[in-house]
Amino acid sequence: MTPTPIRSLIAPARPGSRACLLALVVVALASTGATCPNALRGYQVGVSPLPRALPPQPTLEQVIGTVHDNTRRVRSLMAPQAVLSVPGVPRLSAQVACEPPRRFRLRAQTAITGGELDIGSNDELFWLWIRRHEPPVTLYCRHDDYAKSAARKLIPLRADWMPELLGLVTFRPEDQHEGPVTLSDGRIEIRTTMAGPDGAMRKSTILDGTTGLVLEQHLFTPTGERLASVRTSRHRVDPPSGAALPRLVEVSWPASGVEFQLELSSITTNMPPADPGQLWQMPSYEGFQPIDLADPSVTISGPAASPAPVPVPAQPAAAAPVRPLLPAPPAGFPTPPQPYPG
Repeated sequence: MTPTPIRSLIAPARPGSRACLLALVVVALASTGATCPNALRGYQVGVSPLPRALPPQPTLEQVIGTVHDNTRRVRSLMAPQAVLSVPGVPRLSAQVACEPPRRFRLRAQTAITGGELDIGSNDELFWLWIRRHEPPVTLYCRHDDYAKSAARKLIPLRADWMPELLGLVTFRPEDQHEGPVTLSDGRIEIRTTMAGPDGAMRKSTILDGTTGLVLEQHLFTPTGERLASVRTSRHRVDPPSGAALPRLVEVSWPASGVEFQLELSSITTNMPPADPGQLWQMPSYEGFQPIDLADPSVTISGPAASPAPVPVPAQPAAAAPVRPLLPAPPAGFPTPPQPYPG
């Protein structure tokens, strides 16, 4: 059987972004005619006033314990009235559902066109569907096949990291954790080294020094390249669970120049979904062929050609420059993220 190049399957219908999991989140949006945005705008520093949860000089065990206590309070999370935004592109209404460690669903749509995006994960596999993609395919991969598949090079994020986008962070005991390191602004950092099929990956987790809330997460490849960054803010205490949860999630994917933000409202925790069988089941979209990324006949071809320019809508006035994300790290730790271009 002739190998099917992955890039030919996932290349967007119109140029504007590279192919990777979080980059593909905005492919449907980019097809409206906008290129990848230049910066995360309007980032708000800090969290809502919450009681102190950490002592003045916490130990690593105290920090991890505080984070895990907050995460364990949420067995499930649903936000049926979310908004997915990319600067310069119309906002999409979205629904988010999550049951750690692997169940995750993000669907986005417009009132005119209907469903545009479906990213999901259940206990067995994860999938990605984009209405405007050419050719029409639904990409999926079983979790057990991920490490040995071509998917890990295309989508270098495990499914159990998806809940962490929503602030439900877990420090795995099999990983190596160092810190906390006190930063100049009073925040603290935990530095993690985790084993991967292509070498040790690094992660930097930035937390509020008093509440212990996770504010930033930065993932590095084995070669030290920043793979992804997530910022969470506007934390509020969810009364039913007692967990402090973010209402704004901002994601940056430097390698593709992609960024987006997800605004969450009307969050419901620890309530069973109305139809769990449908929510956590990989959908079947008429006219879209399912493609298993672990299929040996699916291979990654060479780099895609540079995209042609496309018209860019008028942009609002630039916001104030964003401050650097991290101070200089010690020797041996990946280079910290630079400020997003303004």
